[in-house]
This record gives sequence, structure tokens and C-alpha cells, in this order.
Amino acid sequence: MKTRRLHCERGFSILTVLIAIVLVTVAAVALSGTTVYVLSLQTESTVRSTATGIASAYMESVKTRRVSTLNSEAESGVDQVGEPDASGDYLRSLTVEAGPVPRSKLVTVTVKYPRGSARMGRVELVTIVYEGVEAG
Repeated sequence: MKTRRLHCERGFSILTVLIAIVLVTVAAVALSGTTVYVLSLQTESTVRSTATGIASAYMESVKTRRVSTLNSEAESGVDQVGEPDASGDYLRSLTVEAGPVPRSKLVTVTVKYPRGSARMGRVELVTIVYEGVEAG
């Protein structure tokens, strides 16, 4: 008695398997590139947030000073919490200019942060401080 193979009992051809492998590989490569990009954005977001915190904390400390004593400060290295550190990853500077009205100054705190590949990002906070007339 002869046995016949049914059409549905056949397996995949080697060509079909190779095409499937190529498609899966292309998809995996595309996903890995996207994953690397998303991770780099997440890392930069974290570092930028730290730089913003450093700038904000320093601006608050500057606002407690007398306006007449405010002077620009050169760029200096700081660590992740804003403490002076010559080898710190972040660079903080203070720029003080004449304000728009008498007895005021325009104050800018700039923090530069590492963005990879020897590039630096930059966060700036700007405010106007005013020294009022003392009662007396």
C-alpha cells in the first residue's frame, strides 16, 4: 500500500528559514540602535536635571547677598551637588551686569554639563535682583 504525504505535512524550505532569519536580524539591529539612542537621551536628561539643580541652588544663595556686593565669578568646577571641586564634571559661573532700573542687577548663573564626545551642554538661570531703600 502506498502512503501519500499530505500537503499540510510539509516543513519550511531552507529559503523561507533564511528569509525569516534575515528579517529578525534587521529588526533586532533597528531596535538596538533605538535602544542606545533612548538610553543616551535618558542619561542626558539626568545630567541636565542635575545641572539645573546646581544652578538653582546657587542662584538662591546669590539672592541672599547684598546687591552692592555682587560681582561676576569666573567658571569653576563643581561636583554633582554644587560643591567646589576642580575636577568636577560641571562648570559653574556667575555673570552680574547692570540691571534695567537703578539699584538693580541682572544676574545669570550658568552651569555647563558633559554631553559626551567632549561636548558640553549649558543651563542658564537669569534673574533681576533689586536692593530696596532701607528704612531709617
